[in-house]
Amino acid sequence: MRKNLLELIVCPLCGKRLTLASFDERLSEETTSGLLSCECGTHYPIIGGIARLLPPELQTMLWDMHPEFYKEYAGRLPAELLRDGAAESLEETNEALSKQRETARSFGYEWQAFSEILPDYETNFRWYFERFSADAFKDKLVLDAGCGTGRHTYYVSRTAREVVAMDLSQAIEVAARNNQDKPNAHFIQADIYHPPFPPGSFDFIYSLGVLHHLPDPEKGFRSLLKLLRAGGFMNIYLYWNLEGEAAWRRALLKAVTSARQVTTRMPHTLLKKVSWVVAAMFEVAFVTPARVLERFPATRGLADRVPLGHYRKYSFRVLYTDQFDRFSAPIENRYGRAEVVGWFERAGLKDVVILGGQGWRASGINAAQGERRVEAKEEEENVRAPLEGAVRT
Repeated sequence: MRKNLLELIVCPLCGKRLTLASFDERLSEETTSGLLSCECGTHYPIIGGIARLLPPELQTMLWDMHPEFYKEYAGRLPAELLRDGAAESLEETNEALSKQRETARSFGYEWQAFSEILPDYETNFRWYFERFSADAFKDKLVLDAGCGTGRHTYYVSRTAREVVAMDLSQAIEVAARNNQDKPNAHFIQADIYHPPFPPGSFDFIYSLGVLHHLPDPEKGFRSLLKLLRAGGFMNIYLYWNLEGEAAWRRALLKAVTSARQVTTRMPHTLLKKVSWVVAAMFEVAFVTPARVLERFPATRGLADRVPLGHYRKYSFRVLYTDQFDRFSAPIENRYGRAEVVGWFERAGLKDVVILGGQGWRASGINAAQGERRVEAKEEEENVRAPLEGAVRT
């Protein structure tokens, strides 16, 4: 953890500043092992150079992730952080908390198994940020909420002043490795429902393919919005429920959803093999025909109508990874356009743009009050001209 991260983070429970105790023998600007403490009495370990700013009820995940840390530093850690000394209340669970833990384990496995940043991901990155110009992040403080392998952090950090990448799962360690040469990128393990930042901290927040895996997605959205300064942009991606599509396509989605009742209970090692087989079948049945259709002017317009046809732009590895993602995540919520618009309207965001295409890419400006409009207008300089197919609200 770079020590200048202390300027950006606060206790996720009470919002007060944290103090650092480094366990490293040599003084440096980075802490590999240590402890962050708040005057409210809550403590957060630094493990492997990453601040683990999880609320107490989720910190128990770290015992199994990093038993060596707790063994080595048992004498320097508060009793409540140790397995034997933790309050009984930390062992209490409810359905939502249990789902969060399952989700963290699932994505932790996934992004360690599919850890590399593929060349295809730059094209994918541009698709997610289609609304924005190349310099949209220039001189900005950016939050990547649910960073996974850090593939978007990798591209955003090229122009941003600083990027904070946050993930609930052990994938945060993969993200840090993939971006170890990015001096302006920070990595923390934290919960979207309890983000460890002061209100209005960030100039730009994005959360892509994450919120729809939460027990209460809109609550997560509103939690992130509190961190966005007036005039700043929020950009999210949510799964589409195929409203208005042909009945056979909706039936196919329903079949996949039904299959998830089985696949989400499979051991991850077995599911990885099953996902490869499914991806290979989809490659033959859908993706390859879509590539053929795209070759000829007369049929090019049909390529996007083929189920999973958008994967023709990517390698098989991307298709394989996404199938594992689809079949492994414990929670999957899907939305229609009106529901997504409703999120942004209820939150008071302005200049909202909803882009379709295999899911909803939705963005807007945190400019709910009239006096914020001037600042918001300045931000529009970093936004592309109105896009074909975009719907403004």
